[in-house]
Order: sequence, then C-alpha cells, then structure tokens
Amino acid sequence: TGPLRAPANLRVTSRFDYQQDICKDYKETGFCGFGDNCIYLHDRGNYKTGWELEREWEERQRERAAALGKGEKREAASDGADPQDQSESNNTCPICKLPFTAPVVKTLCDHRFCQRCAFAHHAKNRRCAVCGAQTRGVFNTVVK
Repeated sequence: TGPLRAPANLRVTSRFDYQQDICKDYKETGFCGFGDNCIYLHDRGNYKTGWELEREWEERQRERAAALGKGEKREAASDGADPQDQSESNNTCPICKLPFTAPVVKTLCDHRFCQRCAFAHHAKNRRCAVCGAQTRGVFNTVVK
C-alpha cells in the first residue's frame, strides 16, 4: 500500500524543556492550577543562557579592544577605578598604603611598590599584589 499522507489539518509542534524545575503553566500564563501545592518553581523571569552571556562578553571585549586601538582613554568601570591608577595619582604603595619609600620597584605587569613591601609580599606570595599576575621574582627599579 505505501506511505500514508499526513493529514493537512493537523500541525505537529515540539517543545524542548530545558528547565525542568520551572512550572511551565505559571511561566507562560502567570497562573498554575495546582497553586501552592505545585512541586515546580513559580518563576516568570527570563535568564540568559551560557551562549548569550559569552556573546555579550565577546562583544564587550571587542569594544574595549577597538577603544584601546583608537587610543581612547579607558573609561572608569562601575566597580571603581584601577588600583594602579589610584596609587600613581597619590604616590602611595598599594601594599602598605603609605607614600613610596625609596627605592621604588615595578613588576612585569607595571605595578609599582616600595622595594621592602614588594620583597616581603613576594616571600609570602609569588603573584602581584594588585592584579595577581606571576612576578617571576622580577622587580625592576623605577628611575624617575
């Protein structure tokens, strides 16, 4: 007899449930027939998935790279200014929070410290005190 033709008046739809713990009725309509006895979470919020978060992060990185490529000054972030910028503006060591004492040393990541503070911090932790980058024990004397 051969294959059967599908009815023209029926449409098949598929719905993929990526959040099994959310009440679908409540999410779509704002009402759930089970009320307080529903075993699922009543939440109507929209959350971004991993690929959406990654796409936004990559867009921000491209914008920053373009701004740096044009030579624009970095805009102040919402979480505060860069600690290095603060220490350069008022000439204080980010470790001891006091004015720099000679000699002043600089790390590979261009952060400046009092030599005494830098060596004491390096004895405990081999990373930069400001950004956490590896110092590899390199502290160059800053010539003013």
